[in-house]
Amino acid sequence: MVTSRLFRLSVALLLALPALLLTSPASACACGGIASNDATARVHSETSILSKRGDRETIDMRLSMTSVAPDAALLVPTPAPATVSAGDAATFTRYDEISAPRVETRTHWWIPSSDTDGVTAGAAPPGGASTGAPTVVQRVTLGPLEAAVLAGGDVDGIRKWLSDNGYRLQPKLVRALAPYVGQHWSFVALKLASPTPLSGPLDPIRLTFDSSSLVYPMRMSAVADAPQYVTTYVVAEHRQQRIDADAAGQSVTTVYAGRIDDAYLTKITTAVARPDTITTDFEFARAPTDDPVAQVTYADEDVRIFGVMAGPFLTAVGIVLAVLATTAVLLVVTRRRTVRRR
Repeated sequence: MVTSRLFRLSVALLLALPALLLTSPASACACGGIASNDATARVHSETSILSKRGDRETIDMRLSMTSVAPDAALLVPTPAPATVSAGDAATFTRYDEISAPRVETRTHWWIPSSDTDGVTAGAAPPGGASTGAPTVVQRVTLGPLEAAVLAGGDVDGIRKWLSDNGYRLQPKLVRALAPYVGQHWSFVALKLASPTPLSGPLDPIRLTFDSSSLVYPMRMSAVADAPQYVTTYVVAEHRQQRIDADAAGQSVTTVYAGRIDDAYLTKITTAVARPDTITTDFEFARAPTDDPVAQVTYADEDVRIFGVMAGPFLTAVGIVLAVLATTAVLLVVTRRRTVRRR
């Protein structure tokens, strides 16, 4: 009787084993406005490096822009007249490598990994506006680009100078100049120096200018008709954060923060779903702490035996072995008792 029950129990567990295993871009880019007859001109990606020594700020911009028209141009406002020069592509590459997510391997024994597994972790004060045409402070050619630094003038004077020099501004972009002109900001006008349309990444451009605070021009992006995505590397003595009024309403993420050489590098990404809500430029200041930040990307590995997750498989095998061992022991005990009774 006992032997028969144990045999039926073992068979039931073995039959249940399979079930156990089976159920276990835009008319504006972020930094300024696009001036072109090509309505489809777009900046696809924008990454900038910001640093400041004393009252002198430096912005290195790396843009990837596409336009089918040869008159594509970009207008970037700065708090004071900028000095324009070539940026350093190697610095962007280095910062990209330093801030790249750290890859760690996770081993899964019980539940299969899914596709969702992955990464876890100031301007000058307002005053009376200048009138008339702007003053051309600097002209420089950087590869396929020609740059002109404009200072002073009123909106009509700046618009006329840009038009006379081959820049085609849409009316909404002209309106976006007004707040900067009213605060006596200057402008860097960048356009193609060759008849070949833009396609792909441009060599980095460096803008150096006087500024009382660490800023990144954004207000002209309010006229953009597509979401804006900006990556900024801020190099300073300490970790940095956005402190402008718009930061709270935008998707701002510190994806990396850590010391490099004798400075602190902070990488901040910003996504603006509705550009028409932009009212301020980016402004950066020291964060409350210098705590490091690094993202981690997990590479998931499933441990399987005969195509089945190892955890449930080994558990089921263990149960079966335990049942068989118990059955064998009970059979031996039962037989001994039977022999003794005889």
